Amino acid sequence: MIHSSRIRRPAVALATLGALTLACASGAPARGAGWRSAPALAPPPPPGVAAAPYPVPLGHVSEISFWAPNRGLLVTGGDEAEGGPVPAGVYAYDGVSWHELASVCGGAEGRIAWAGPDEFWTIAEQRAGQLVSHEQNSEELQSISLCHFLDGQVVGSYAMPLEQPDSYRKMDAAACYGPSDCWFGGTDGTPPDFGAFHLHWNGSAVEVVYEPEDHAVTSMANFAGTLYESVQLGAGDTWLPEESKLHPAVIHKISPTAATFQDVTIFDGEDLPRYGEGVQPDALQGLDLATDGGPLGAGATQLWAAANPVKRAPAPSGSAAVTILRDAGGQWSQLTPGPNGESLLANGAQLAGTADAIAPEPASAAAWLSLHGERGEPAEVSLVEALDPANPATEPHARVLETRKLPEKDEPIGPRGEAGPVACPAPHDCWLATVGEAEPMAGWLFHLDGGAPVAPNTDPFFDGADGVISYRPPDSGVPTIYPDAPPEDDSLANQQQAPPAPIGPPEQAPAGSSAPRAKARPLLEHVKSELLRHRLLVISFTLTARAHVRLVARRHAQVVAHTPRESLGVGRHRLALALDPGRWPTGLKFEATPLSQNGSNTGGSEGSVGRTGPNTVVTG
Repeated sequence: MIHSSRIRRPAVALATLGALTLACASGAPARGAGWRSAPALAPPPPPGVAAAPYPVPLGHVSEISFWAPNRGLLVTGGDEAEGGPVPAGVYAYDGVSWHELASVCGGAEGRIAWAGPDEFWTIAEQRAGQLVSHEQNSEELQSISLCHFLDGQVVGSYAMPLEQPDSYRKMDAAACYGPSDCWFGGTDGTPPDFGAFHLHWNGSAVEVVYEPEDHAVTSMANFAGTLYESVQLGAGDTWLPEESKLHPAVIHKISPTAATFQDVTIFDGEDLPRYGEGVQPDALQGLDLATDGGPLGAGATQLWAAANPVKRAPAPSGSAAVTILRDAGGQWSQLTPGPNGESLLANGAQLAGTADAIAPEPASAAAWLSLHGERGEPAEVSLVEALDPANPATEPHARVLETRKLPEKDEPIGPRGEAGPVACPAPHDCWLATVGEAEPMAGWLFHLDGGAPVAPNTDPFFDGADGVISYRPPDSGVPTIYPDAPPEDDSLANQQQAPPAPIGPPEQAPAGSSAPRAKARPLLEHVKSELLRHRLLVISFTLTARAHVRLVARRHAQVVAHTPRESLGVGRHRLALALDPGRWPTGLKFEATPLSQNGSNTGGSEGSVGRTGPNTVVTG
């Protein structure tokens, strides 16, 4: 069983927690409730260090999502790169506070997909240094791997080496039908792959699926038991003969039983979205999808979709406007822009620069919008109410009920960045995280607390009692090998199976002395590796004794490549192994068995993947 290394989270005094989490009285009027600052707890300090007495921003929060009002998650890119205390990882809300759940599997552009109350997935940053031919920057690693959380541990990690024909593509959307059926969507494929990149978890394995239509996926949502995805139309997309370029389908359904996709035709007397005179469909970004129900579609009655115009309209198109659509009871309506291009949002306001900028409030016809503001200005949110689309005389189809600037005037704090991801797990119960270019302004949390009281969640997975998840298992699909220099007293010194062959005659101790025996040196030292031309793996190493060596690559149980078994002497050596991108290995073995002076084996034996010893050395 894959295990989880967890760090205990220190207890937090209730008085301190109350000072950090400002909230309105539960009996406040529904529309009179205010958005209050409710920052997260600082990560647990190292042993022997006192807990920080003040709240901290979480860095760039990319999504907030809830299973229930007292069971929430957010994924963040952290602020460690800027010298802060928060690593890229996952935070949890237990009805009392936001606290660090995992110091792994996060990302500045991560996503969350719930599969059950104690099971979820994150689209995460890929770990650096995994068989790539050059030094990576952080953008190359964003949103190209998956983590599977279950019952308080990361039970699966999925990634592929970069710059390979079968490398994973950047993913921006995630949703599940249930524990055995989850989908992740992303950018377009590159030749020879065609269409939008998807990963599908079928309950036992993650498989790559390319959608026939060549449009990048931007969002997913489970609406009343059906998965919907939205797509971004791009100038370089390839169009299928049956697609309409004048009014293409920008929302699809994903079948729960097979890897099939179905176009959703949206109309209300005319095709929707209504782009405006002279505006082409690719002048609008992909729609952000959100429902008023639970993560697996329970209780959902509305599907909202909202998008900004692209930053620069493709010629000869005119500029699009912020577009908001709503499906209620199977009837679609366009809330903005109106028939004549008029915008519901004043002064040309746009949605915040996030894929999570709209949150419908359950049991209402309204949704909160995170709005993009000027740098240095307070975060701004607006509550938009949809009007009866069944009444032809109702025009416009929506109105803005209120607009708030955060922090509000009665809070003794200054601006905390722009509005970012927003989520509403219950009526009048919503959460928002701020974003900003300056990291101290990113990752402050605000809470709209005007709904029913929330009971604390006593699940040890969510209340922090089990500590912080810090172990992420090896990536399925990415072979890993030794670091350049193993630390002292690592497993090479602790799993000796037989003594290595001596190098030269042993020194004789003086008569009558009891000099201590010299500690045996590891057979392998100074192991280094690099991947050349994306497929030639080269390992250099130093042998401290004569040995048989071989490098073996396996794809699951099948050997897909290996070097000849060679007898090498003491000194520096190199092994080169050509890898086939079409049969990329899932594991590597580097075998080194010492030889006696007459050339026979000294008792070394092959170990399992990941096991190491000073005689037969195996890396996996």
